[in-house]
Amino acid sequence: RAQAVAAAQARRRQARRRRLLTGALVLLAAAAVAAYVVLSQRTDDELEQALTGGSCEVDTRSDTISGGDGHVASPAYEVDPPAGGDHLASVARAGVYEGEAVPADGELVHALEHGYVVAWHRPDLPAEQKEELAQFASRHEGDVIVAERASLAQPVAATAWGQRLLCQRVEPGALDRFAEEHVGGGPEGGVATRG
Repeated sequence: RAQAVAAAQARRRQARRRRLLTGALVLLAAAAVAAYVVLSQRTDDELEQALTGGSCEVDTRSDTISGGDGHVASPAYEVDPPAGGDHLASVARAGVYEGEAVPADGELVHALEHGYVVAWHRPDLPAEQKEELAQFASRHEGDVIVAERASLAQPVAATAWGQRLLCQRVEPGALDRFAEEHVGGGPEGGVATRG
């Protein structure tokens, strides 16, 4: 009889320890999830502040791919500047382009798909701001394209796949942070196209 009582008490103690351990693990997991959510929100807030602290605003409008791999002969874009959608089979390379040398929109959008960032500017942008864009391209050599675009509603914009930064002037800090966040982030960002 005493052995049975002792065994029952031992089982109850073991069950209680198991419940306490399970409860502690659940609390620990909940705390980890809460910490992740708080840190993610803080990171998102810090990114938003870094991108919009000056004259820039974030915009996520982009055209969509109509099907398949998105390669079409004559892509058309409703969003200006484009940040995604159907595109040509050829890819624009990193560099600074003006006038007739600017690659076709479809090549630039294909570059976005491969993880490039494109910084766009109107032709009438002051020379010192164009130089700041050239320096931006140099800081992110091989990952950034700078392209003149007469149709911009604002003087400067940067695009990555599905992301747009629209600015009233060149904002080096915002552009650098945008590139740091989005270079390599296109759907085919791991596909080598550099060179």
